[in-house]
Amino acid sequence: MVKVLRKRTMLLISLFLSIIVFSAGFLLGYGLDRGRINDVMNELDNLEFERESYLTEQQFAELFDGDECHVIYIRLNQLSGDLAEAGKILTDYESRGIFSGDDYKNLKLKYFLSEIKFYILLKQLNDECNLDRSVILFFYDQDQRASKQQGYALDAVVRRVQNITVLSIDRGLSKGSFIDIIKNYYNITSSPTIIINFDKKIIGYTSVDGILELIDRE
Repeated sequence: MVKVLRKRTMLLISLFLSIIVFSAGFLLGYGLDRGRINDVMNELDNLEFERESYLTEQQFAELFDGDECHVIYIRLNQLSGDLAEAGKILTDYESRGIFSGDDYKNLKLKYFLSEIKFYILLKQLNDECNLDRSVILFFYDQDQRASKQQGYALDAVVRRVQNITVLSIDRGLSKGSFIDIIKNYYNITSSPTIIINFDKKIIGYTSVDGILELIDRE
């Protein structure tokens, strides 16, 4: 009888310890996820602040100075840098499969929304101020090999070209979101697909040299 009680006691203790370890691991993982999400949120908040600052400066220049174009490059590189930094953090966590779920999906949508806002801003500057900058909008599928190769090629292009902005959109993360509007406008039906300088659509993988040649033609 004593042996049976000891055995039951040991089983209960083992179960209790297992629950503690599991709970601690869960809480630690949850805490790390929240910390990582906060990393990207902070970058996106910085980006939104810089964008609003730019728009305010632009409006002030237009109303009081009569020329809003002279403030373009003051904020442009900073906006592009903040967006790239947020994207780098997000891509790094995504590629390592560190977190997922609704919070992560909403975070990605917020990041893509920031990209589209910046894309619209660049289009406005291109139309009104003859923007001297190449702009590429890249539609990809997250787990597709060709999309990953296209991403590597675009990274190489960014390293070789000074005045260029590359914005990446997950084609599969739409489902009634603002991304559908962009996809419908450009008739995006497959990936990888890139849009060069707002109107030239290239479907399928394009090499580094191919992209550079297309940019030079523009």
